Order: sequence, then structure tokens, then C-alpha cells
Amino acid sequence: MEKRKIHDTLPDQLMTKLAGFGSDISAARRARNLSQADLADRINVARRTVVRMEQGDARVSFSAYISAAWVFGLEDKLFSSFNSETDPVQVREARLNIPRRIDAPRGAKNSAEEISAKDTGLDF
Repeated sequence: MEKRKIHDTLPDQLMTKLAGFGSDISAARRARNLSQADLADRINVARRTVVRMEQGDARVSFSAYISAAWVFGLEDKLFSSFNSETDPVQVREARLNIPRRIDAPRGAKNSAEEISAKDTGLDF
């Protein structure tokens, strides 16, 4: 079986977004006046890894990307993408799983019967 490379298996749209993400990392680094070597030292990777991150290389570990986000103070923004309160699928599922009506246990009097029994003095 032929060994496939990661860039052969990712969809083109994802590769384009990853390249854009790399450009964003580069812009964030430059806005903070950090060199590639400075960023590499702070996230404990080789400078070449930072170069590959800025090119959107899919072979760079996710932990390197997370570490860069942390150095830039953007880790919360990165993780908020996976927040269950903002994920439309999870929001929809939660809404569909809300019970429409909660029934009293079998044999229990409902609150309307209890109120009318107290008001009238009758026992049901």
C-alpha cells in the first residue's frame, strides 16, 4: 500500500484556510515585533517550524499552533470555535432534546387537583 502524504488527503478548501491561518500567524508575530526566532524560542520549537506554520504547513503539530496562539494571547479565541454554545449543531441538538411537557409521575396528583381539593375541602 502506498503511503499518502497529509497534503494529499486534506481538501483544497482546508489547505486554503490553513494557508490563511499561517498568514494570520505571521501578521500577529510581526504586529508584536517578534522575529521568527523569538517566537520559536517562546513556543519551544525550531525556527524552521515557525516558517512552516506561517506557510500553513499541515505537518506542523496542533500544539505548536496552540502555543503560538497562547504567546499572542489569542488562545481563548482559538478554543471558542469549539464552544458548545456557539456550535450550531450542538445548539440545535440541545434544543431538540428539551422535553416539551413534563408529566407528573403516575398516581401522583397534579397541582391543579391539589389546589382545588384544598379550596373546596374535598379529598380526591
